[in-house]
Amino acid sequence: MKYLRSLAARSIDSKIGEQIMHYAVGLLYHDKLRHALFRATGLVALLFVRSGRRHGRSARIDREREIFAMAVLETMDRLVSKRAMSRHSMEVAGSLWARALVGSDHDAARRRFVAEKGVEPPWVLVTAPTGACNLSCPGCYAGSSVTGPGMPFTELDRLLDEAKRLWGIKVAVFSGGEPFMYRSESKGVLDLLERHPDLLCLIFTNGTLIDKTVARRLAAIGTTTPALSVEGLEETTDARRGPGAFKKVMEAISELRDAGVQTGVSMTVTRDNCEEILSDEFLDFFFIENSMLYGFLFQYMPEGRNPDPTLMPTPEQRLWMWERTWEVMEKKGIFLIDFWHHGTLVGGCVGAGRERGYLYVDWDGNVMPCVFAPYAAGNIHEAHARGETLSDIWSSPLLARIREWQCLTTSRGALEGAGGAGQLVRACPVRDHYADFREMVLRSKAPPVSQSAGSCLSNPGFTQQMIDYGRDFADLSRPVLEAEYDGHRKLFENRS
Repeated sequence: MKYLRSLAARSIDSKIGEQIMHYAVGLLYHDKLRHALFRATGLVALLFVRSGRRHGRSARIDREREIFAMAVLETMDRLVSKRAMSRHSMEVAGSLWARALVGSDHDAARRRFVAEKGVEPPWVLVTAPTGACNLSCPGCYAGSSVTGPGMPFTELDRLLDEAKRLWGIKVAVFSGGEPFMYRSESKGVLDLLERHPDLLCLIFTNGTLIDKTVARRLAAIGTTTPALSVEGLEETTDARRGPGAFKKVMEAISELRDAGVQTGVSMTVTRDNCEEILSDEFLDFFFIENSMLYGFLFQYMPEGRNPDPTLMPTPEQRLWMWERTWEVMEKKGIFLIDFWHHGTLVGGCVGAGRERGYLYVDWDGNVMPCVFAPYAAGNIHEAHARGETLSDIWSSPLLARIREWQCLTTSRGALEGAGGAGQLVRACPVRDHYADFREMVLRSKAPPVSQSAGSCLSNPGFTQQMIDYGRDFADLSRPVLEAEYDGHRKLFENRS
């Protein structure tokens, strides 16, 4: 199987491989052939799933990887049958995804990094081009002003070029603020995407600025998928994002669907809306009726404006969500991504520039371990002024400490011991191990990027709330997760 993976990786980057990919995508749009092709793809995918183990040997993890792969295929089958994605978009994105997932092992930049550092570089760079936003959602880490700060276009362009040259990244993610509000040097985020046609791009957006013109331009670019923010159905979304926000999102979805753009939704999960977001009514509305490709579940993290730990899903709700998301993917064939509850797929925390993980750069150039960890390991503008690069910041004390912590607590050692695989579900240093995270920030002397971040770090009451929360979830979940992952029980074995 290792030989087959290597052969596939070399083939994907060839002209013949590209032609084969385009031909295969074309077959998907022949209804009589599509089901057979997806069945064959499913069999091959399952072989790659098992041969690509990197994070433990648990039977449950193997089954989760299979469920995830089949949910993706079922989703693609459903959307192509409805013609919810254009053939052009499928061809472009399909080739780029294949290169990202299979071909990266043969990337020259990645090999150079491994030879120099002894580990793989990050796979993804997340940037927030602007802190400006036209909404003012409670608890958001970004700004709420239409004239917020932004990164110069030439510097943002340089940042992507540097990540490709040094790390061989294939995926770029744009967050905010609101990315579609970004303007610099008379250019916007779509101008940047057109300059990097070799990158898969994901844009997290509130959707209120996507009209027919933007949708058609996204379709022409073909490399980009927008994830539109919702908090639930109309009443719940408007309660947090403002009156009329849900209607604007649905108008954007309509324009994107008409243009054939691959589109998903992004949800901030709190203790108040978690049941609604994972209800059959919500899931069927967005994923079946409105043909969403994927759904990101971002559990509320207490930072930004007025951070409030009591908004986080309770330990009981988290355990229910872990179980429910896997049930939804298996039984409904819906493609969900929850970096907390699905840590078994990626080896726990993927922040801090971990191998096959990501780094985050905000609108001021601050480089941080995570979107939800607002402490700067360095500043890319200052690094460039000194003649340094992203790789120099990658080696900074804060990021190095977090990566060492990841290796010791989740991605490596813990998997070999009792209860190790279950640790991957509670692997967030900020929320599940706040005492460790706080110590790493203080020891590395990483400055907070906002006043609220500094206040959180120095507030004994906040610190104790976060420590108690991680302890309570660990105590509740440990016996369940150990039985599931290390006891080799069958997934959903007690259900009809």
